[in-house]
Amino acid sequence: MLQTATDEAWTMTQALEHLLAIEVDATDARRLAGRLRFACLPTTATLDSFDYDAAPGVDAALVRELGTCAYLESATNVLLVGPPGTGKTHLAVGLAHAAAHAGYRTYVTTAADLAARCHKAAIEGRWATTMRFFAGPTLLVIDELGYLPLPAEAASPCFRLWRNGI
Repeated sequence: MLQTATDEAWTMTQALEHLLAIEVDATDARRLAGRLRFACLPTTATLDSFDYDAAPGVDAALVRELGTCAYLESATNVLLVGPPGTGKTHLAVGLAHAAAHAGYRTYVTTAADLAARCHKAAIEGRWATTMRFFAGPTLLVIDELGYLPLPAEAASPCFRLWRNGI
């Protein structure tokens, strides 16, 4: 960078602006990498890679609107409903991916994993810690809800989680 600044006769201000831009870009990239790591995305699916031709019932305009993440600002819930194989997981992961890129903290889990973690937390007396963990992300994606029945001992802790606004 210094050689370029010398060759192009940059002023000190121009050189400093360039260095600061490099630092800002590196910081943004590190933050995004951290958000994506925390999100635990099960696939690399994005909204752009969704095949609307294979899922004719999916409203592409609505998905594009959801991709703006405006629903997160208004704290609006989004529920993807449909039979197996219709792209719900792809869309959910794509929304999480878009949210992470927009600067939001996201987390993706399955209903079975959520139930197991809630049940374990209730048994071990770590309920408050678990509540804080699941309340932390702006976007919490719970996949496969209703796919498998929740064990009775896990249903109550999960209900408490949802009742508390998670």
